[in-house]
Amino acid sequence: MTLNSRIFSQFLCSLLATAFLCSTTGCSLFVMAGKSLFGDPVMTAPFSHAASVDLTKGEHRVVIVASTPQTIQSEFPSTTIEMIEQVSRNLKANGVNVVSYNKVANWLDDNGGYWSDVDELANAFETEYIIHLDIDSMTLQEPNSPDMYEGRVSGTIYGYEVRQGRKEKTAHRIFNQNFTRKYPDGYPQLADRLSREEFHSELMEHICRAMAQQLYNHRPSDEFY
Repeated sequence: MTLNSRIFSQFLCSLLATAFLCSTTGCSLFVMAGKSLFGDPVMTAPFSHAASVDLTKGEHRVVIVASTPQTIQSEFPSTTIEMIEQVSRNLKANGVNVVSYNKVANWLDDNGGYWSDVDELANAFETEYIIHLDIDSMTLQEPNSPDMYEGRVSGTIYGYEVRQGRKEKTAHRIFNQNFTRKYPDGYPQLADRLSREEFHSELMEHICRAMAQQLYNHRPSDEFY
């Protein structure tokens, strides 16, 4: 057998083994194949590209704020605070220097639960970047399938750099990324297996991790959960 034949044979065996693993675990064939052949390199997050900064080094403080539709707030009043908390936790777990979500929640409580503009946030916290998770829509079920849960979320992630002016700080937008997510990725879940509250909790965990990954550098394999 020639050298080229041996190399091709090894490649084919590796690909077949990867295909078998994917068939049993449900993971992405291409990601698994790439990992087995080339390793699992760290991907540069969209925010890192825009800001030319790696937040995982912990050198820059970040504030997370969020806004969600009134339709979701009326049914699940804590959604906005949950989103701030979960995204902050995900970032902190990956080395990002995040302003405590408790501080953000307390400040929001003291200011009627909302903020008027990002400059106000820039002067309220010691931070270098502000991330605004702006959710436009969040649904838990298809209108024609009341017996099935399938979450769909869309919105925009905005990023601002805080700069010190003569009298006060100002926030300058440096990043905006449209965000669309469906959960679960495969078939919908039967509504009789869990409550709306339980499914909403699962959906929040899923989208918060996905949104956080737009902000920090991570490995492709971390996106499959």
